[in-house]
Amino acid sequence: MVNLIIEHEWKEKHKDEAFKVVGSIIDMEKNKKLPEGFKLISVQVLANKDRAICNWEAPSRDALLSLVKQVNPPTKYEVYEAQKIF
Repeated sequence: MVNLIIEHEWKEKHKDEAFKVVGSIIDMEKNKKLPEGFKLISVQVLANKDRAICNWEAPSRDALLSLVKQVNPPTKYEVYEAQKIF
């Protein structure tokens, strides 16, 4: 398992759709319906920005990228491997 950060950015006109996708992923986490090996740790929306930061545990970066591509959010996104130090 690796700790990964996804930074999403959307255009204002896609905000409602982006929030709908985020809501469905949060519901999947709460109802334990994400694929095995995936855990959504947190979602943080940046105030007054069209951005969100999602923290995941996943089998690999490639596995998370594959999952995100299946969901196809209306965002531009970057995935970063992160090491927790605190």
